[in-house]
Amino acid sequence: MFSEVRQAILPIALRNLKRRGDLERAGLLIESLAKHWRDSKPFELLIVAPAVDVATLRNELPRFPKIEVSVKAETDFFQRFSPFYSLTSWYRQQLVKLEVPALLGFGGFLTLDSDVCCVGDFDSRTFVHEGRALSRWEPKRHHDWWQQAADLVGVPYDAATHGLSVTPNILHGDLTRQTLEFFRLGFIDPKLALSFRVLRKIGTIPWTEYSLYTSVAERRGNLFDYHIHWDPCYFHDTQLFSEHSCVWAPSDFERLVKLPPGTDPRGKFIIVQSHARIPLEQVRDYCLSFAG
Repeated sequence: MFSEVRQAILPIALRNLKRRGDLERAGLLIESLAKHWRDSKPFELLIVAPAVDVATLRNELPRFPKIEVSVKAETDFFQRFSPFYSLTSWYRQQLVKLEVPALLGFGGFLTLDSDVCCVGDFDSRTFVHEGRALSRWEPKRHHDWWQQAADLVGVPYDAATHGLSVTPNILHGDLTRQTLEFFRLGFIDPKLALSFRVLRKIGTIPWTEYSLYTSVAERRGNLFDYHIHWDPCYFHDTQLFSEHSCVWAPSDFERLVKLPPGTDPRGKFIIVQSHARIPLEQVRDYCLSFAG
């Protein structure tokens, strides 16, 4: 079960047209973690990237004493001829969040991406209550991938229920390992089975890492051994994520930057969508304006 959450995984690919922006946003995420991490031991952030990006990330990301950043290549975890490389970067990053924590024996961990910023103080026990995680949930009726994942896993689809929501979130390495092992058929790699599903369902989203993780744990009957039920999570004093303070479009930013410095963000993490094209210095000022 959960004893602490002091690790995170950040899959990233520095696309040619956006290399500098992706790199700078990852740097801002690290800076925001350093501002708000309140534990006696360092926070451990594992970045997994295409091999071509590793040297740039290692050399140019900022360093802070409280944040231990390690950068690993995808090739450290996925063999050269793996079906992993046949997928788009979006699905590859999803598989990174399932496979790498399982291989490395992670316990509880945060999933992050470069559009995420930390805006509230937390430590290794903030998101753990009696051995279970205060994770982020969403109604299954909001996305078609929930029914597709249910069909793939072989569990009933109930639109009235909820599943673990998208990044940022808190998962456990036991259940990522369980998810992948569910799709292993003899010597057939789980990644091959999932890649085949993507090819069969072109034009749809047949699965996400969170829908697979939730659905397999539902079938195994151990989802709520690791995660607190969605009802108390929605109303708990501690919130992992704040929709209220996120920036999805320029109009959001224009409204939110007028709030007084030190305003309660109502959660520990937010998203500032890169597609909103807010200049990075303005994003930095906004994200670091929240009080510790």
